[in-house]
Amino acid sequence: MKSIICGAGDVGYSIADKLSKENFEVTVIDESKERLKKISDSLDVKTFSGVPSLPSTLSSAGANDCDILIAVTKSDETNMICCQIGHSLFNIPKKIARIRQQDYLKGEWLSLFTTKNLPIDAIISPEEEVAKALYRRIKTPGTIDMLELADNRLKLLGIKCESHSKVLGKSLRNLSNEFKDYLANILFVFRGNEKFIVNSNTILKKDDLVYMVVDNNNYTEVVKEFGHYEVEAQKIVIIGGGNIGYSLSKAIEESDNKIATNIIEYNKKRSEFLANNLKSVNVTNGDGLDNTILEEVDISEADYFIAVTDDDENNILSSLLAKRAGAAHCITLINNSSYSSLLTNIGIDITIDPKLITISKILEKVKGGLIRSDYTIAEGFGEVIEAEILPKSSFSNKNINEIELPKSIRIGAILRENNIIIPNSETVFKENDDVVFFAETKSIKKLESLLSIRNTYA
Repeated sequence: MKSIICGAGDVGYSIADKLSKENFEVTVIDESKERLKKISDSLDVKTFSGVPSLPSTLSSAGANDCDILIAVTKSDETNMICCQIGHSLFNIPKKIARIRQQDYLKGEWLSLFTTKNLPIDAIISPEEEVAKALYRRIKTPGTIDMLELADNRLKLLGIKCESHSKVLGKSLRNLSNEFKDYLANILFVFRGNEKFIVNSNTILKKDDLVYMVVDNNNYTEVVKEFGHYEVEAQKIVIIGGGNIGYSLSKAIEESDNKIATNIIEYNKKRSEFLANNLKSVNVTNGDGLDNTILEEVDISEADYFIAVTDDDENNILSSLLAKRAGAAHCITLINNSSYSSLLTNIGIDITIDPKLITISKILEKVKGGLIRSDYTIAEGFGEVIEAEILPKSSFSNKNINEIELPKSIRIGAILRENNIIIPNSETVFKENDDVVFFAETKSIKKLESLLSIRNTYA
């Protein structure tokens, strides 16, 4: 498969890295020779210097026989033009664009993105995706990460093993016997700087960050077994009223959850916009680093403090102030991935990286077809992939023992005819099963080969 990536920023770099490791033929276009040099020095991809939206640039980069075009420059308009030219002049089958400006994405204007107008097959809005991720976490107290899978029948949870957890010191084999009535399956563990896929002999320890799939019906019981008894949030304070803060507030306002929500926004004009467009959200114009402002919004009563400004340092410092002032939990937006591993040691509960979320959504759209979800975990470690079993794939009508499955791939759960199955070595996979996998990065290509999905990308 041949792909062209327009834009060599952090997201473009990461997408090029992922696709090249999966044997895609990748060409990256950017005007910055410095960014292109960084990519060519590190990755096995082609680079081309030029304006990505020019027909001559796209042609020279190989658009005539390109299968997928991914436009992730800093400019929404450039990304849209790249897709338009890719369609009109080069007939590229699949076109994906990152679009940040929310005005383009309003319901009344979405008819713009059709074959007759702007032919973009998939639109990724990082701010919208981050807001959705934040809302998912608010809805699942006690978790550090959460993704809904299998037609919302399953949850992928990231959850910390607390000191009073019932699972500590027990092997997975013992846990499966002790809690055999729960439809849940642990996939992998983060232990300090170590990340590993589990097996039946793995013993859970205090402060382990465990990723698992669990049936929605067992969610509440399972999080309690891990030592979490948090109740649903009653009060939330958000610092940063940009697209993320606004979208999150709107989602809370339109939900059935009656959560008291406050936004602190520094810019006066933006504060007025928020106040005029949010009916039940309290808007405060001020600095989230000002203790007086935090007192004004009763930060000590907040179940969650969520920092989503466009400044990492501002987000970190305001989160620390909020924790010191009595906020129960804080979620901090971090664009610089190198900060993430440092923050849990200084009191930050949850970090969220918009780049990882954007990459996950783009990969999901690139693969398309029988891939229903593709969620990147801890950049460089692996992916949670939800896929359908094809009739002629290596899984069809076989059990795990009959498949040459590397240890770096783990099967989480199966949705079959509306029933959730936690597989064991004797479970036979059937055609059209909806299966949740975790694969380390080094084994993703092997998993896709076993699933026989390569030809479904286009």
